[in-house]
Amino acid sequence: MTLIMPKTQFKTKASSLGGMTLIELLTVIFLGSLLLSMVFLLYNNSSRSYIRQEAVMEQILNLRGGLSGISRQVRMAGNGFALLGRNQNQVIHLYTKDEEGKAVSWFKYPGAAQYGAKPIYGVDGGESGTDSITVFSLAPDFATPLGTLAAPVTASSVYITLDNVLVIPTELNKAEVLKAGNYLALVPPTGEPILVEAQSDATNLSRIDIKKMPSPLPNSISAIPEGSQVFNVKSVSLRTFRIDATENYLLMDSNEVTGDLMAESIEDLEVAYCLGADDPSDLTKYVYDLDGQDLLARPVKAVRLVLVSRSPTPDPYKGQFSGIPALNHTVVAGNDGRPRRFFENTVQLRNY
Repeated sequence: MTLIMPKTQFKTKASSLGGMTLIELLTVIFLGSLLLSMVFLLYNNSSRSYIRQEAVMEQILNLRGGLSGISRQVRMAGNGFALLGRNQNQVIHLYTKDEEGKAVSWFKYPGAAQYGAKPIYGVDGGESGTDSITVFSLAPDFATPLGTLAAPVTASSVYITLDNVLVIPTELNKAEVLKAGNYLALVPPTGEPILVEAQSDATNLSRIDIKKMPSPLPNSISAIPEGSQVFNVKSVSLRTFRIDATENYLLMDSNEVTGDLMAESIEDLEVAYCLGADDPSDLTKYVYDLDGQDLLARPVKAVRLVLVSRSPTPDPYKGQFSGIPALNHTVVAGNDGRPRRFFENTVQLRNY
């Protein structure tokens, strides 16, 4: 005998076991997939937004730090030159040093025939290159000379002797007048001053020990003559700012250090100069190259700086980004997907 169960009784049995129909299963899978897709989309957008914002902040910080550092040095260009009777178109001689502080060679600009440094000097990169700028300043505390040379000074001299020595009041700390490591400016009646480093303090100003200089003296100078004035200019700041195009670094060279990193992801540095009586607010009056300019008649009055940053990583949204033309740098890179930003600043020289 065959037992046949009613259909209604079978359905009731299946329902009591908690089963799921095919339609219900497909609905759950669809809703789950939709929810996972939304979560992934939200995560992806958040990640890309975070990457972009992080890159923006990094660029802004690099631009701000780099531009601030250059502006501060430019503002002080030529400080102390007037004390020595010099201006923007005349030079002062100083020597570069190695990491141990020993003299290496007398300073001259790359490609220059003559030695010496001016308050401000620039190399224009033209329409397709970056610029560089070199700034020179001294830091004298007072305008009175320590004395005058009692005997000529040559490249082999290891000390100087003075006449007409400065009388130091008893209440004045001698370390404020001269201490070892200060720079002395030997200023002849005519010709170019030379900077040397003191090795002794103000205990005896009649004889001051100095560090060994490179030999021979620069520009065919045989000796600093007797009667030249001697000033304590304290410290020397000689800074060259340039771009390393290979790594996109803003670098600073000095008379003591070469290739000091100032900021990363910097693609371009552009510089323009306002001269003489020209109005710094009139951007059409700026020149890009100081070669051939008569800085005696028209000294540098203001400097316009433009710094361009290139992101080290591609834009996560795959945007289209090309190089930014700045000042006379008009030939720039095409689209490479790297966002760029720029800061600019106009700096008035204090010692104009």
